[in-house]
Amino acid sequence: MLDSEAILYYADHPVEFVEDVIQATPDPQQAAILRSVAGSKMTSVRSGHGVGKSTVEAWSVIWFMSTRPFPKIPCTAPTQHQLFDILWAEVSKWLRKNPALAKELVWTKEKVYMKGYPEEWFAVARTASKPDALQGFHAEDLLFIIDEASGVDDVIFEPVLGALSTPGARLLMCGNPTQLSGFFYDSHNKNRASYSTFHIDGRKSGRVPQDFVQTIINMYGEDSDVFRVRVAGEFPLQEDDIFIPLSLVEASIMTDFTPRARPTLVHIGCDVARFGDDKTVIGYKVDEQVTLHKKRQGQDTMKTADDIILLGEELVARYKLTDPIPVKIDDGGVGGGVVDRLRQVKRNNSERFWWMEVYPVKFGERIRHKHYHDTTTYMMAVVKKLLSPYDEETGLRKPVELILPDDDDLVAQLSGRKYGLTEASKIKIESKDAVKKRGQPSPDEADCVLLLCLPVKPPKRKKEAKRHG
Repeated sequence: MLDSEAILYYADHPVEFVEDVIQATPDPQQAAILRSVAGSKMTSVRSGHGVGKSTVEAWSVIWFMSTRPFPKIPCTAPTQHQLFDILWAEVSKWLRKNPALAKELVWTKEKVYMKGYPEEWFAVARTASKPDALQGFHAEDLLFIIDEASGVDDVIFEPVLGALSTPGARLLMCGNPTQLSGFFYDSHNKNRASYSTFHIDGRKSGRVPQDFVQTIINMYGEDSDVFRVRVAGEFPLQEDDIFIPLSLVEASIMTDFTPRARPTLVHIGCDVARFGDDKTVIGYKVDEQVTLHKKRQGQDTMKTADDIILLGEELVARYKLTDPIPVKIDDGGVGGGVVDRLRQVKRNNSERFWWMEVYPVKFGERIRHKHYHDTTTYMMAVVKKLLSPYDEETGLRKPVELILPDDDDLVAQLSGRKYGLTEASKIKIESKDAVKKRGQPSPDEADCVLLLCLPVKPPKRKKEAKRHG
């Protein structure tokens, strides 16, 4: 593929390797990162979305494998999606573009290896869901690549630090700066002197569509944490009066999850638009995982009810459900029309719609609770508890209880809701109207998630054999 003289040259010149061999043109920021990987022991890159991080990582894999004898390149990311669908697919793409590379470097679903040396000369993909993901790698030339590093648990990094004592070992970390603690955060703060660090602002990247940047600015403002993290590549500020910190929301999104064939819990939720600029949002929750199924402007209660019915029947068929699905509807304003329509449908054909149990929910309704003022606050507290990585009573780490979709609107709404204390010293989340008065969009996606996570008591049933077993 390359003669020995070329290999010696390209070993210290990754930018030229990318240009000459991979036949791609790095932008100035990507070129600087590549040079850092070649010349520095540890490189850490924080940035907004869409600046080309995964591309740089893929180029680094191919360059390192092509210019070192018997290297090992462990690659990891918080989720299978991030690792295999994005980073690993990016490696495959660039190998395909060069027939000579593709002939020598064999790409498989979990490993890329030099032809003839699958156990000695390779890059391997391992999700960061297990503590030993990066353990056991030994070679004179090692390159650890950690994608979305802010979402990787610190325990994953421990074997990397030991391996970096090898003269030929290197580390490349990239990610959105979502967490205010941890290995990645420290690399840009208290441990910065040990790293070659980069900060890429999406506003200054030619790869980031400016309409995306402007949309985030228009909707949430340049002072919002969503803008800081997802566009500017800055760590969140974490205001004192924010009820659910952005770090919890982002950590949930970056959690890997394998759905069960037969789920133990399936819920449907619908936040119904009250005004012309609000959205109707329908979602469902299968065990821990939330999916935002449909969003629509407008208040067509009949269409909304039909969409919920079709979704319910699809879930019953998909998961072969034998227990009813709680269908929780925002009952304020026009939402009452959706509740009435669903109940009417079930009355008219209870055999077909046996699965549908409708629960009307009023946001902002005052409740008797020791700590929380109203229903909205209680539901936000439920979501916050599910997102928390630690058990309240024991203080020990607990299994993941809520996995959210990567939706910019949802992230901004959940992490931007403020709270205060009432005269009775109870916590009260600001109302939807208060959010809009601050110039923020209606938290429709977030309210759908609140409904999905609200625990409900199943209705009392007559003692009879199940008809739908």
